[in-house]
Amino acid sequence: MIQAEEHQDLLIDEETWRAIDDSKTAEYIARGLFVIKEAIDSGPDGAREASDVILANIEAVYLHTEAHRAALKLYLLSLTGWLKPEDEPLQLLNRAIERGMSQIELEGERGKRRH
Repeated sequence: MIQAEEHQDLLIDEETWRAIDDSKTAEYIARGLFVIKEAIDSGPDGAREASDVILANIEAVYLHTEAHRAALKLYLLSLTGWLKPEDEPLQLLNRAIERGMSQIELEGERGKRRH
């Protein structure tokens, strides 16, 4: 059995567990993690399925983040018509996405040249 103390990469640390303080939630999380572990252990198809499940959960968690709250505020402000065109949500997001994707592509090219 692997001891939690051996791993610094716990998804939920002790401080977070104290904040959750609910055994039913802990049980639910443990069962979900176990299903993901079994899928990964089952092979490549299971690993892809587990990856899809993790991504779906990341998307669901987003609704509870400060980033989502800020995006919603910006969207609501956009509805008022008072934003400058360059401050409209899609303009801001698309530019940031383009910069991020460009950086990923640049790093990918650098990595290819190293090999």
